[in-house]
Amino acid sequence: HLMAYSAADKEEMLWLSPQTALAKGTPIRGGIPLCLPWFGPGPDGKSMHGFARTRDWSLTSFESHADGATRLVLELGGDASTCAQWPHAFAFRLEVCVGSTLKLTLGVKNLGGETAPLAFAFHTYFAVPDVAKVAIGGLAGATYIDKMDGFARKVQQGEPTISAVTDRIYLDVGPQQTLTSSAGRFTIDGDGRCAVLWNAWTNDKTIPDMGEGNHVGYVCLERGDVADRAPTLPPGGTYHTTMTLAYA
Repeated sequence: HLMAYSAADKEEMLWLSPQTALAKGTPIRGGIPLCLPWFGPGPDGKSMHGFARTRDWSLTSFESHADGATRLVLELGGDASTCAQWPHAFAFRLEVCVGSTLKLTLGVKNLGGETAPLAFAFHTYFAVPDVAKVAIGGLAGATYIDKMDGFARKVQQGEPTISAVTDRIYLDVGPQQTLTSSAGRFTIDGDGRCAVLWNAWTNDKTIPDMGEGNHVGYVCLERGDVADRAPTLPPGGTYHTTMTLAYA
């Protein structure tokens, strides 16, 4: 879980809820949680977005680059508690490169002898002054699953805006999306096939770690492979995806 990012002389790009509980084993509301190895409710109908965001990862590599960037590599393996939730042997690897841009690369390997279902998203919470005044680019014409309308499939007419509770999975999106607000413009480049657009709107008052009125300050525009585009890994199979965030 990456909690914050800002390039030199730039404002914070990511939103962190003032109500989140920074407690071991408790998901953090904001930043960039890793939704892994599933997206949404887990096999038990609960356990939202998998266990990767609440586990202790191991730092396996650290480098400082000549251009001022820092590269970290973190890894996570399974144990009895993860196997109880997701019965597969695995190796997760996250590479984080922090500099004038933020680049995240996730790798997954199925170490077991059975096929493993997988879903993943970089669940990015972008900080904005007013979500209702954000211009979103790069989603026009895409087919999306509208979770607020019985999972109906629709085609995005023009670019989306946020004016109510929004929860959509866009399929087969282009490589770049943009967010523009009075605070500036962000670009999101990735090779994931999906983009998820989410804001709780006035439902924020029902989310204890968000709090009433705090929906105004963020928009989630996530990249990954979920729903119809979620991969399946054969024994020994691998999955890789990358996302880069930048100030435009």
